[in-house]
Amino acid sequence: MLPLYNFHSHSLHCDGKEPLEEYVKAAIEKKFKHLGFSAHSPLPFPNEWSLTPESFKQYVQNARHLIEKYKDDIQLHLGLEIDYIPGHSEDFEGFMRNTPLDYNIGSIHLVRHEESGKIWFIDGPVEGYINGVNDIFKGDFREAVTAFYRQTIDMVKTQRPQIIGHIDKVKMHNKQRWFSTHEKWYQDLVEETLQVVAEHGCIVELNTRGVYSGKTDEFFPSDDVMQKCLEMDIPVMVNTDAHHPSQLDMLFTEGHNRLKEIGFKSVTTPFGVYEL
Repeated sequence: MLPLYNFHSHSLHCDGKEPLEEYVKAAIEKKFKHLGFSAHSPLPFPNEWSLTPESFKQYVQNARHLIEKYKDDIQLHLGLEIDYIPGHSEDFEGFMRNTPLDYNIGSIHLVRHEESGKIWFIDGPVEGYINGVNDIFKGDFREAVTAFYRQTIDMVKTQRPQIIGHIDKVKMHNKQRWFSTHEKWYQDLVEETLQVVAEHGCIVELNTRGVYSGKTDEFFPSDDVMQKCLEMDIPVMVNTDAHHPSQLDMLFTEGHNRLKEIGFKSVTTPFGVYEL
């Protein structure tokens, strides 16, 4: 039987809704085998959702305390969801070595325009998403989406994340309105990105949050992207990107069932491979 696990979770240390220990208690109650803590990494500018240098220290201390406290009940892991923003974010290796971390998730929430240096936030309200394209990319959604995938490719090549978070999140607010994910230019970008992912051995997560939060009608990534992952022999896993303890297993079974329907025989986590 496939063990319950989740390596993508956010607590009050960043933009989650409850203290870290409440996630541990919920995971034990749900009979999880693994739970990974993955707060948003500190960023060099003010924001409402990532760790600060001060809260980062508190997060690490709290996580290590809980890992020891509950070691006989569940396998807990100290991780970080690290944003990659060229010219702004810290190298992943520094976090891994200096903290040290058990694992990392590499994600793109903020897309840097190469020429102007302006940053497009793809994860806030839809109005900000649209305004960012208009202000930074002169209304050219194709250019904006291309910048997202180029930054993802750069992240994989330079940072080598263990897990790639919501690899096609740039589609979240789109819903086929401003660009089509079925167009050749988009599919070519996805394929180019996945080729680099395959070369560097990263795990691609199937992230259920977009669906259970009502923001999207399909998982990150979509079925056609997961099909390409299968064809390229890219390892995959399911994460719920929980921001509340009740979300730790939201659509977990449905995500694994989707992987089986696509043709996957196993899932890969940083700490083990499990048959579906």
